[in-house]
Amino acid sequence: MARQRWAPRVSERQRGSVMLMVALMLPVLLGIAALAVDVGRIMLVKDELRRAAEAGALAGANGLLTSGAIDWSGAALRARNTVTQNAAAGTPLNDASVEPGYWNLATTGSGGSGFAPGTTQPTGGNWAPALRVVVARDGTANGQVNGGPISLFFAPLLGKTLQNVTATAVAMQSAPGWVRAGALLPTAINKCMFDLYWDSATGTPKPVSPSSPYYNPSNPFELRIGSQNQYGTCSSGQWTVFESADELRVIQLLTTGNEFPMQVGDRTYINSSGVANNIYASVVFPKTYLVPVVSSLTKGYQTIVAFAPFRVTNSVGANTKAIFGQFVPLSEFPGGVLPGGSSFYGTSAPPALVR
Repeated sequence: MARQRWAPRVSERQRGSVMLMVALMLPVLLGIAALAVDVGRIMLVKDELRRAAEAGALAGANGLLTSGAIDWSGAALRARNTVTQNAAAGTPLNDASVEPGYWNLATTGSGGSGFAPGTTQPTGGNWAPALRVVVARDGTANGQVNGGPISLFFAPLLGKTLQNVTATAVAMQSAPGWVRAGALLPTAINKCMFDLYWDSATGTPKPVSPSSPYYNPSNPFELRIGSQNQYGTCSSGQWTVFESADELRVIQLLTTGNEFPMQVGDRTYINSSGVANNIYASVVFPKTYLVPVVSSLTKGYQTIVAFAPFRVTNSVGANTKAIFGQFVPLSEFPGGVLPGGSSFYGTSAPPALVR
């Protein structure tokens, strides 16, 4: 009788194969773990840096257009101080790279080359002052003081121990480019008169000349807006009915304002009549309004070149037929504007992130 040879059971052969496969797959599994954990950590840190960069850019851009000449150094200081109120990967942020420049208002989307570095406004096009803020944890000087490159957990098993992480944000401040529905007083102001009585270099109103027939010694900044009022060669203003040529809507619009949002470049209909006493009696005061600025008060559709805040203090019909008030900073207008205007008349919209 022949001797029977021993053979391993099938289950033992399978167990050996599984162990071999596990041994072979272990580096792959560790690599996946490193990828999942470390990539998640990198993305978290990048998000923290991004939020710090955006907060810094917005804080720095706020006020770029409020007081005449742009204070680039003050804007950079505000940006850095805001960044240092944040942390990334549990480490306080101590510095950021802040670069002054201008943003091309014609740029669409968040990419492209809309940012032009430098403190001199580029020629041609429509530009708004802006700041580019880079917050880093890397080997650069700014990144080192923020803790340097971040340490990885599992990637060292694959030979990588550190990772550079950076985030960039650009914020700009411009003149108001858009106004919400209901924000506008249906009175258009002549750009010629606005240029006479608003000092864009200082961001403050100018007094009326004592030789003007409308000069008020108790309030030398008081202006009269109406078709009968003229300052030198500049007509002051006129009723407007925005998107419609219906002259009967002026009183309604004094209550509701513009029916639709409007922007610089839109046309508004200038009404050459609207001199009835009940129209002036319908103006609510004292109240700060936003008014469209146009280059011409000729009856018909005229292009809006800017928006300006105007505080109405009185409105008189009869023989006077004028709205009394004065130009004021945009901060006195209670909201309702968006950035995007290229014509700056001493009034600015809130800062906006553009990248």
